[in-house]
Amino acid sequence: MAKFSDKQIEEINEVISAVEKELKPNQQIGARDRKILAGLLQAAKVDKTPKFFPCKREYSEAVISYFTKEKNLTRNKFSMNAQSFIYLL
Repeated sequence: MAKFSDKQIEEINEVISAVEKELKPNQQIGARDRKILAGLLQAAKVDKTPKFFPCKREYSEAVISYFTKEKNLTRNKFSMNAQSFIYLL
């Protein structure tokens, strides 16, 4: 895992707290661009509406890892590394 400075850790924690406020049971988490995810969900005929949270690209993997390891959330199949938005589905 990457080494982060204190300021970067504060920014990551801000994103984590914003996601935790909106978190509901049985949701999936991922990182993807809004427009690309909308197209993927439409093509896969998924009816759920994602909730997006802005995040710096270099932090997205750390946030996703936190939720998959610590909160036991499932990583969504459309998720990718180094993306500008975290989403809950």
